[in-house]
Amino acid sequence: MKSYTYPIVFIKNADTGAYNGYIPDLAIACEGATMEAVIAEAQALLARFFELSFKYNTEVPTPSSLEETYAKWKGYKVMCVTANVGSK
Repeated sequence: MKSYTYPIVFIKNADTGAYNGYIPDLAIACEGATMEAVIAEAQALLARFFELSFKYNTEVPTPSSLEETYAKWKGYKVMCVTANVGSK
């Protein structure tokens, strides 16, 4: 099993109080009522992304550092999300 870690940006919806999550390096977006729900959804989407990347032998961008992501997304909460993916 391999682990893949990418920075995720959290954007709170002022109208609903829900959260959006965005993994800019992979253009993956998700949403949830809480940050924990967004993290769980992002982990599932990240795992599926890598499963399909392996299946179709596609290139995957190297993750940006947290510092790079913070610099591009000033004012937003940024952290890393990790997904565990089984071998090919």
